[in-house]
Amino acid sequence: MSRLIWTPSGQSVLDGALDAVPVTLVGHPFAPIGMGEQLRSHLSAARAVKLDAQVYDVFRSARRDDPAYRTLMDGAECAALPGGIRIFHINGDEIEAVLAAIEARGSVFAAGYNIIVPAWELPAYPPAWAALLRRFDEVWALSTFIEASLAAAGVASHLIGQSVEAPPGALLPRRFFGISESAFVLLTMFDLSSYARRKNPDAVLALFERICREQPLIDAQLVLKVKDGEAGAADWAARLADNPRIRVIAQPLDGHAVRSLLSACDVFVSLHRAEGFGRGLGEAMLLGRLAMATGWSGNLDFMTDANSLLVRSRLVAVRRGQYPHGRGQRWAEPDPDHAYALLAPILADPDRGRSIAAKGRADVFLSHGNRAVGLRILDRLEHLAAGAALHDLLRPARADRRRRGDRPATVKNG
Repeated sequence: MSRLIWTPSGQSVLDGALDAVPVTLVGHPFAPIGMGEQLRSHLSAARAVKLDAQVYDVFRSARRDDPAYRTLMDGAECAALPGGIRIFHINGDEIEAVLAAIEARGSVFAAGYNIIVPAWELPAYPPAWAALLRRFDEVWALSTFIEASLAAAGVASHLIGQSVEAPPGALLPRRFFGISESAFVLLTMFDLSSYARRKNPDAVLALFERICREQPLIDAQLVLKVKDGEAGAADWAARLADNPRIRVIAQPLDGHAVRSLLSACDVFVSLHRAEGFGRGLGEAMLLGRLAMATGWSGNLDFMTDANSLLVRSRLVAVRRGQYPHGRGQRWAEPDPDHAYALLAPILADPDRGRSIAAKGRADVFLSHGNRAVGLRILDRLEHLAAGAALHDLLRPARADRRRRGDRPATVKNG
């Protein structure tokens, strides 16, 4: 049986079973999408606890022009999918395409222990996708909300979460984005090509308009980061062009620029109707920024009334066409009056907001920093590697790796 060893530096390594088992993260490591961020966060978390995971790019279609992504993947990418433990960071609707791509390249899905980490934003996971999840040996959940959503569809999962810790380094200043140096800045982000009603940007716009109406002399600015999925961002920009207090950023940003933009705001606002996890909120909090969000769904894993501004809401039915697989489901409608009541004291006393943000940063680091998530990954994999069933499954993969002379997968000693 493997066991955890704590080194004098406080790092952990494994002694025993896991050091002989390949661990591979499968998905879209270079893609600037949520699933790509999810995989990259687990890779960073694994490295924080000295777990040497490999990475397998399923479709190999994403551009590789983000220097931060290239640096993170340097030396980790494998050309062929090994046996051992495979952790798939893919959505339910792409399972069939992913497995077909793997088989087309000569790999055998059944030749390893396959874990999937799906994302979802509504209370019940779609039944059609749940059936596909059962092809995997186990499922990991990114939040307690997703864990409950999977359970509602009859799928058991292990709560692992994801890290929101940014890599160290200098960030871009406000002037890079054309943001006022003196203003109190609200920021929200959304994707017009991916059912923007869920992110609910109109509620944030209405909140800012109320601030300007009730406090006409306030030095405040709203920044809207709009992902231009289908040329919709240009329409948003034109719609708001006459308001000098609103800045629309429609051009694509790399990971470093996105983190810089989060750091440039005073408060990150998400009046969402549903979040599977709420990565943007967590990233902003770990960067020391105040977060305001609807007090419902995945973000409650790391947001509380003490470390952020949680907006009251009521649950309403998801109307036809508002979101895929939304029939019979509910999501939140945030209370605009409560949102304004929470923010008004912060506008009057920004130090109060900074104090709340400081607590948020400490809380998120402890629960969703690289090391915290890495230890949860390590604990689960250590449990699997010690199991007789997994050893029986991996025996052919180990023998094949020895014949081919492949390096073992996984743990850096020291």
